[in-house]
Amino acid sequence: MTVFLGEIATVRTGLVTARKKAKLDSPRHIPYEQISLKYFGTGVRLNRLGQEKEVFIASEELESKYLTQEGDVVVRLRAPSSAVYVEKEDEGLLIHSLLAVIRVKSDKVDAKYLAYYLNARATQRVLKQDVKGTAIPMLKTKDLERLEVILPPLEKQKKLVAFLELTDKEQILLQRLSEEKQRLSQAFLDTIIQQNKED
Repeated sequence: MTVFLGEIATVRTGLVTARKKAKLDSPRHIPYEQISLKYFGTGVRLNRLGQEKEVFIASEELESKYLTQEGDVVVRLRAPSSAVYVEKEDEGLLIHSLLAVIRVKSDKVDAKYLAYYLNARATQRVLKQDVKGTAIPMLKTKDLERLEVILPPLEKQKKLVAFLELTDKEQILLQRLSEEKQRLSQAFLDTIIQQNKED
């Protein structure tokens, strides 16, 4: 089954932060950790490890529609238009105007499947064609709403997500193993150099 994204989900841009930014004389200063563009990695999880937090100080309490909720799919509107799935531990982050939040409204869609679908090479090629602008090319929410999504039955979506999550975990483990091997070989080399200095 093929549907338009706008039929199965709401698509909304994040907050234009300039409108809610606290000034020195503002009566309230409410801090919110916001999603950094650096949090977007190769998979569908927000990559916050080792990243510096970006904090936005608001002049008032912000509406929940601008804060991440478990099950959200957040998309970069600047190229590359990659998507991430919001886990429980990533709730409450501020979504700024360079991002769009997609909230699934159909029980026939697995939101994590949707995040993987948006990151697929074929989908990225389609989104790249929709990016407009000269100075700073941006994807529009209308383009996302009109994006055609291939929807297999929900059970197949879940199986595909389980498989893709396993491959993501394997890639992370391989990357960590490679980094550890590099660290060990560098330590070994440093030891050899130090021993030769002492001889």
